[in-house]
Amino acid sequence: MGGACSTILFSPYLWITFFVTVGELQMAPFGELYNSLKLRIPGDVMIGAMFPVHEQPTVKTAFSRRCGKVREQYGIHRIEVLIQALNKINQNPNILPGVKVGVDVRDTCWFEPVALEQCMDFIRTAFMYKEYEDCMQANNYSENICTPPGSSEFYVEKPIAALIGPGSSEMSKQVQQVLQIFDIPQIGYSATAASLSDVIEYRTFIRVVPSDALQVKVIASILRFFQWTYVILVNSQGLYGEKGILALKNEMQLLGICAENELSIDNKETHRAFILLARQLFNPSNKAKVVVCFCQGETVGGIFKAMTDLQLTRKGYMLIGSDGWADRTDILGPVIDEISGERYSSAAAQGGLSIRIRSKSLPEFNEYFMNLTPQKNTWNPWFKAFWEQKFDCSLNASVHSSKKQCADDLTLRSSTFEQDNKLGLLNTSIYTVALALHKVHSIVCGEGFVGVCDGFLPIDGDMLRSEILKTRFYDSNGDLMYFDKNGDPPGSYEILNYQHITLEDGTLAYTYKVIGWWRSGEVWIDPSNVQWPVTPITKVNENDTEEEILNYNTLATSRCSEPCALGEIKVVKQRSKACCWICKTCLPNERVIASDQCEKCPLGYKPTENRTECTKIEPIYPHWSRPLPLLSIILASLGVLLTMFGLSVFLIYRNTSIVKASTRELMYVMLLGMLFAHASNFVVIWKPVVIGCLLSRVFPGLAFSMLYGALATKTNRIARILEGSKRIYLKKQRFLSLTAQMVITALINLVEVTVVVVMLLLEPPGPELRFFNSFTMARLICNTTRNGTVIPLAIGMILIVVCTCYAIKTRNLPHNFNEAKFIGFTMYTTCVLWLAILPIYLGGYETEFALSMAVSLSATIAFLILFIPKIYIMLLHPEKNSRSAFVTAKDIRCHIGVLQANISPKHKNGPRTRESNTATDLTSLEMEQGVPKKQENSRKIGFFKRNVRPAKFKKPPLKREITPFDDAASQNSIQVPLSEPKTRVTSRLVKQIWLSKNPASPKDKHDAFTQTRWSLLPSVNAGDATIAESEDDYSSDFHLDSPF
Repeated sequence: MGGACSTILFSPYLWITFFVTVGELQMAPFGELYNSLKLRIPGDVMIGAMFPVHEQPTVKTAFSRRCGKVREQYGIHRIEVLIQALNKINQNPNILPGVKVGVDVRDTCWFEPVALEQCMDFIRTAFMYKEYEDCMQANNYSENICTPPGSSEFYVEKPIAALIGPGSSEMSKQVQQVLQIFDIPQIGYSATAASLSDVIEYRTFIRVVPSDALQVKVIASILRFFQWTYVILVNSQGLYGEKGILALKNEMQLLGICAENELSIDNKETHRAFILLARQLFNPSNKAKVVVCFCQGETVGGIFKAMTDLQLTRKGYMLIGSDGWADRTDILGPVIDEISGERYSSAAAQGGLSIRIRSKSLPEFNEYFMNLTPQKNTWNPWFKAFWEQKFDCSLNASVHSSKKQCADDLTLRSSTFEQDNKLGLLNTSIYTVALALHKVHSIVCGEGFVGVCDGFLPIDGDMLRSEILKTRFYDSNGDLMYFDKNGDPPGSYEILNYQHITLEDGTLAYTYKVIGWWRSGEVWIDPSNVQWPVTPITKVNENDTEEEILNYNTLATSRCSEPCALGEIKVVKQRSKACCWICKTCLPNERVIASDQCEKCPLGYKPTENRTECTKIEPIYPHWSRPLPLLSIILASLGVLLTMFGLSVFLIYRNTSIVKASTRELMYVMLLGMLFAHASNFVVIWKPVVIGCLLSRVFPGLAFSMLYGALATKTNRIARILEGSKRIYLKKQRFLSLTAQMVITALINLVEVTVVVVMLLLEPPGPELRFFNSFTMARLICNTTRNGTVIPLAIGMILIVVCTCYAIKTRNLPHNFNEAKFIGFTMYTTCVLWLAILPIYLGGYETEFALSMAVSLSATIAFLILFIPKIYIMLLHPEKNSRSAFVTAKDIRCHIGVLQANISPKHKNGPRTRESNTATDLTSLEMEQGVPKKQENSRKIGFFKRNVRPAKFKKPPLKREITPFDDAASQNSIQVPLSEPKTRVTSRLVKQIWLSKNPASPKDKHDAFTQTRWSLLPSVNAGDATIAESEDDYSSDFHLDSPF
């Protein structure tokens, strides 16, 4: 059953019967009309053509098939170029020699029903010719039998071998449905619908114009070139507009271009409908400012007219048209302003872009057409109507006619002329058919055969189509014309811009200008030649008056959302509106994938500058050329120079009073620690290696322990002497000697070294790659942890705290004892420095530089405060570099210290003793006066006899007696009233007088003396005397802290 149905549905005879029946029924009432709507020039081989000679009928006249006015470009121009081309072909002996090519032209009125009826008339002619041929063969070719009486010789028309046209895709589709049943090839010169490339559905359709599939790519390329990502789409209803806009939407989707709105309209709609459409297209609330119109010319013209009536010109709206607009001027309206010369809708179209299939004009046609007159042109039945419409006159005016008689001297040269842009393509299609017919003639009749041979007619449609597809020749553009398997040619388009220009004579005019081209997927546009839609700009003149200036140079923008910056991705709000998004920033170590996804780079890689790829991270490490290492080197170098200078000065003046009094051995240790502190800066600028990392962990801690260990030992000694100076001790205090000081300093440094070694064993030094800044940067640094740095420095910090405490404790020493004051200044400054450095170290970026510079600055502070004053005295004021500058004082506020005698082994049994080398380690003391001249011994002895004696033999001069020290070993004490000013009392003098009065043996006397506690009588003003510790004015074994 299904096979039977298929046979019935696809039976050619049933189709013929159907078309003939329908055709007769429809054309019967309008036979006279259809006879006037054809142009037929007989020939051996007939080529059919369908052109829109008249405008399409309105809604009111559509049923009666009454078409509109004659169209000059689409109708008359195309007919005449066809006639001109056929004349050339028939005169060319190399194309179809001896065979005349005729033509049968039909008017479609750009109306699908009319086009279909004309196509059925072609089929009716072919059917009648078939019956006529059968009759002739049956009756020995007797014309009297097969031709009705009174009929002309052309009563039976020859069928067409191929059809050129019609112009629109919709009409071509309907016509092709009929022609392919009879294997009649159809050549399209203007039908661009992409669906016509389907060889299964449209088997005999071939075209010389590129498919809309390429036109869609051209429009999408323009949108991408100018970065218009958000547009409004509008199309003409019908195959051309609907299929074209659908293909455009698919192409836009691939490019990420979205449509804010999609509208369509029939090109036969009323002006009011176009007004409503324009209000939707150009609504100020729309974000899109670019409108893409995949429309036929009439639709574009209706939009322009609506824009003009709504005064939407000069608003900056951009309209992009397909090849339905191209470079047509007729769609801009017939009204021309007499003053400005502008067409009705030229201002609305200004700045718009359109595309035109590359087709050069035919210069020889211009001259041919200009010479045509109604008297000469007898073959074109529509030429007279065109002439009367062109010049608004009548060729056969009567007395009652409202039109004037056309003058005999009228010519087309006196009127405006613009060649139809499809003439080149039409010329190509004519030659395509002629050359293919020539190939068929050569195949059937043989090469060089002249005339029509047996078997040539009727033309085999399949053979002709096959030869058309094989045709290759150069067209009027000079481009090679050929066809692919779908019957489509290569595509080439020109991009046009409708501009308002000034002519050479100063007048203004509108014209189309080529600003770019598209070929084989490549687009080229010159933006500098584009004139954008005019927008008025208000300019304030010097006299404060406003002037409106027309701006043609502002590029139109049409987007839903602004582009995201580098490193940001698009977060689309709605999938249907992929062009509307918000921007989200990716992490610093993430790259952007397809503009909508963040992806982390592998460890050791970072995003490139455009954030689309990952590149390997080049690690950085300290280098002297960078600002911070360079500053560190400069400071360290200055510190080393200062330290070496100070060490040199101390070595040169090592035997002077001020150096000796400063405990020079401890000073040397401090200077060495300063060198280690400055050296740590040089270590950290090395490219991290094992040895460099080791030294960077050793130097800072060792520098602190040497510097502040020696300083802590020194301040501890000062504090202990100060404490002891409050009472007179005959028993020597311990660990005040130089050897003890050096041993203590060495033990402190030994502890530091031990801690450093332990940490090095727990955390072996070496380089490592450390990532930071969200894994986008890498530094080659030493693998030192926080513990590895802080723990070795903890001892130094403890020493700083100890020194600071001792500095505070000794702050009340007499103001002339400046050593304690300088030590205090040093420690206070150091504490402030480390309080400032600590936050930087804990949260900083290059902590090793912060640490090394802090260590170096600490050393520099200590040097400037503790050493520079001494160096200043030694170099600039050598007169102060003597014992007299700091040993004596005008006001003695404290007591003789421990007066315990050390018995020399040589004199163990004798009376001679050796006083302590620290007999009065502190005479504390505002030292402003020089040492007085020595007194005579008799005076000293007399003074002693009067004022000094053991406490047990002395009656208290006052009722209140000084409480002795709580020392179990001391059983006696001697009170020493110092009544005479400036009396020098030495420990030896006191000892000699006491022993002379003691009746015991020398040894017992000595023991008793050393166990006796001494004190000043409270009635004596201690400020009235000076005390010297020994007759040895300044022993080399005695060390007194310098007042400088």
